[in-house]
This record gives sequence, C-alpha cells and structure tokens, in this order.
Amino acid sequence: MNKGLDAAERRLRKNFNKFIQLRDAIVCVSGEILVKCIACGKSKILDNTYMWRIWHASHYWLENKYASVRFDEENVNGCCYNCNKNLSGNLANYEINLIDKIGNENFQRLNFRRNQIKKFDVIELGQMNKHYIKANKHLKKTKFKDTYINN
Repeated sequence: MNKGLDAAERRLRKNFNKFIQLRDAIVCVSGEILVKCIACGKSKILDNTYMWRIWHASHYWLENKYASVRFDEENVNGCCYNCNKNLSGNLANYEINLIDKIGNENFQRLNFRRNQIKKFDVIELGQMNKHYIKANKHLKKTKFKDTYINN
C-alpha cells in the first residue's frame, strides 16, 4: 500500500466508525444517550464525550481479513469495549443478534460479500469519506441536536 492510500483509509476509518457509533446510539426522551452492545446486549448511558471510548464500531467479519466488507454498514455495529476487545468480538452472540437486526437473507448476502475481492483506490476512499463526514454532521444536527454531542 502507498502512503496516500494508507492516509485516505485512516481518514475514512475514523469517520465511518464514528458514523456507526452515532447510528447505533439511542437518544432517550430525557436527552441521555443510550448504547446497546450488538454482542452481549448490555446497555449503557454515555453521559459525556469521554464515555464514547467504551463504545466501539465492531466488525463481524474482521476488517483486516475481509477488505470487501471493511466499510459495509451491515458488517459493522455498535459494540461495548469488553465484547470487542476482551472477547474478540463475542462472535457467537454477535451473529445471533446481527441476524435478528438485519435478517437471515441479508446475513447470507453479507457472508457472500465478505469473500469478494475489493481493492479501494484513493479517489473511492475519498468519496466514501466525504459521504460519512456529511452523514455524521447530519446525525449530529438531527438525532443529537439537543445533546452534548452537538455542542
């Protein structure tokens, strides 16, 4: 990989992962931000920006082994630190809950997509990055408008 491609992928990874975190967080009527782990199902209130460190964008199919689904929104979901890091994704439970979330048919398609060959170029990564920057801004202005996230 070249330096330009590496840098583009790092930028996209940061914005894509933030999108997953924001997408999967729930804003309660009280304005509190609740997160529920895709693997273990435990919920937690994130009451400040520091708490977001325990809320990860977790890949069902590992990003370093399956490039074709590295930035696939069905493959990446909100997950607690413990399941993602300490339990290597807690994949048995992740799979059950992922099928519940996206349905068996979409899960089978995801399994098929993971084996496809995908090589990203700098232009494609840049376009995807712009998309996720825009999507994150939109989520902050709409879903998180009355929370500390938008401040």
